[in-house]
Amino acid sequence: MSERLSYKPVLLASLIVSIGQLSMGLVFPSLPWIAKDFNISLDEAQLLISLYLLGFGPSQFIYGPISDALGRRRVLLVGLLLALLGLSLAIFGSQCFGLLLAGRFVQGLGAGCCAVLGRASLRDNYSPEQLPRALSVVTMVASFTPIVAPVFGGLINHHLGWLAVFVSLFSYIALVWLVLYLLFKETISERRSMPKPAKVLSDYGSLIRSRYFQSFAVISWLNFSLVITAVSLMPFVMQNQIGMNSQEYAYWALLPACGLMCGGVLCNRLLPLYGQKRILFMAPWIHLSAGLWLINAPLTPLAMMFGQFLMAMGNGLALPCAQAKVLTPYRQKAGTAAALSGGGQMIFSSLISMTALQLGMHYAWQFGYLIVAVAVIGWLNVRAGFKAAAPGPALNEQSRNEQSSKA
Repeated sequence: MSERLSYKPVLLASLIVSIGQLSMGLVFPSLPWIAKDFNISLDEAQLLISLYLLGFGPSQFIYGPISDALGRRRVLLVGLLLALLGLSLAIFGSQCFGLLLAGRFVQGLGAGCCAVLGRASLRDNYSPEQLPRALSVVTMVASFTPIVAPVFGGLINHHLGWLAVFVSLFSYIALVWLVLYLLFKETISERRSMPKPAKVLSDYGSLIRSRYFQSFAVISWLNFSLVITAVSLMPFVMQNQIGMNSQEYAYWALLPACGLMCGGVLCNRLLPLYGQKRILFMAPWIHLSAGLWLINAPLTPLAMMFGQFLMAMGNGLALPCAQAKVLTPYRQKAGTAAALSGGGQMIFSSLISMTALQLGMHYAWQFGYLIVAVAVIGWLNVRAGFKAAAPGPALNEQSRNEQSSKA
């Protein structure tokens, strides 16, 4: 009989994680209008996304170790205030494209705390048995938000203009900050001194050298790479090759989102019966089915989206379990582990999707071969991960020894 899951930490973590996704998705539809108003190219307008990611990605590696030492709540609230400061700069400096860029970079620096602390706080709140179920909900939010955010961003831009998109984003983050200030309780009982850079690098080095960490982190990175590649490729396939308009595509894009939700629900239901190991071995077979389907399927909207539905369902099964396995052994260093897992996920997935598109991936059948490759590599990593010894206790013991020596 599985333990009953308390949903308050899950809901708060979902709010936290949604901020990073909305900060990109809401702005995407406004880029052509921003380019027109400032009389710049669309490539220059894309800097509003690139500079946000430049702040968002690397800052995760800083927030993780700091939150392990000082606590989640304080670091989270300060990070979100920094994101609000960046949005304020963008809103009040909206007549100057340079200030708009600076504001987006600062917003990214602040929002980087969300990807780390949302998951680290779950590790603090839940037992190893409960953690994958909690992460399955947050994974659905993290993957569903990029799909629906451009729809809302496009509606706001169409009716109120692109500046209203930034105002809406500011209002949402301010509301979340207030909710967290009132409801988010500190999840770390022991505070430590600020880690020195050499110690932070040493901890990251220990993680990246761990075969256990590598195996389960790569599973997450590969699965997320499929999401990023699909978001980049499938609009081109559906609109340019099939001939549907953007509104029609927006409706069809809800089908993969449903696949992700089905995977998340299945993960929650199957975990008490079969455990993480069997589910992680099950996911590559679903991905293999999705890849083979896209390789052979006719070029129709239903066929294309059914392939994505299967892929997303595999992600919904694999991501929560893989992320739980990454975080479980590192209770004293959950922020550091979450930072390396999340930051690596962004870097790895960006490189995979960019490389695939640069090498000429323009068709769904080509994407199918990528999914097949991910399925095979994922299965091998699951096997390697369960064979490897979890190094977490040694790292946690090292942290306790440091505290004892200081005492």
